[in-house]
Amino acid sequence: MKRVQYDRHGGPEIMYFGDHDLPPAGDGEVRVSVRAAAINPFDWKLRQGAMKLFTGRRFPKGMGTDFAGIVEAVGGGVANFRVGDEVFGTVDFKRSGAFAEAVMVKASHLAKKPPQLSFAEAASLPIAAMTAWVAIIDRAQARPGARIFINGCNGAVGAFAVQLAISRGAHVAGACGPASRDNVRAAGVHPIFGYSDSQTYYTLQGTYDAVFDTLGTLDVGPSFAMLNPGGVFIDINPTPARMLRGMLSKRYKLAFATMGIKRLPEIAELAGNGTLRPAIGLEAPFTDALSVIADTEAGRRISGKAVLAF
Repeated sequence: MKRVQYDRHGGPEIMYFGDHDLPPAGDGEVRVSVRAAAINPFDWKLRQGAMKLFTGRRFPKGMGTDFAGIVEAVGGGVANFRVGDEVFGTVDFKRSGAFAEAVMVKASHLAKKPPQLSFAEAASLPIAAMTAWVAIIDRAQARPGARIFINGCNGAVGAFAVQLAISRGAHVAGACGPASRDNVRAAGVHPIFGYSDSQTYYTLQGTYDAVFDTLGTLDVGPSFAMLNPGGVFIDINPTPARMLRGMLSKRYKLAFATMGIKRLPEIAELAGNGTLRPAIGLEAPFTDALSVIADTEAGRRISGKAVLAF
């Protein structure tokens, strides 16, 4: 089969379409024929070597984590999936390889695709929705009347965070770019601030029970000042400096997608009933994968997820 892969860590120029053979499905594994794969910043960060201490030195390595498709084969001990099932999920980042015609994945990293969703919409869910779940449900403990501030409230993670928080009865304020204000307002965010506003300005209408920084652009210290007593600052971009500053306080919380893998069935249910609404900004053929990944990595503005269709 064909997949997007690379032979060393580096920039987009090292990606290429290569041949790859998948082994038979082992115990607890499922082989999926990929119909759509979503592009996440995490994918090119892995290629750049951001997690090379964990991914090892064996090459070539495949790219891509989030996908949707049809089950081709199941390994021993897999009882909840059958050949022909429409599924979506995410590949363990140590293996990656979702930008491919087929992928092998742990059954625990899969969920049934809601029939209401296209393959592209389902593929856009895993990392973004799992991250939002951990941040909003587990860390912020969204509940009726809670006040939550989301920095980057119209991004892939931010939009799902808004939807989850509002579904739990929380009041959501946030910051976004000027082009996104109408979408954010329609989603129920109020008040809406700009990225150029000072963090002091963000509290003009009160402090918050949680501040979720999806972009890594807020200063940690001033963010603590945005919080009510007992409030938490939630980070998904933990640089050493941010962690050093944050770890001195119990109010600093980290949220990673991997913490939410077990929530995939619940995410599927919420997407099926319309609580979570994926937004596709670009759907391109797999044959254009190299240029689409490179353009996205270079900062091409897309209002929604970029998805590769097979």
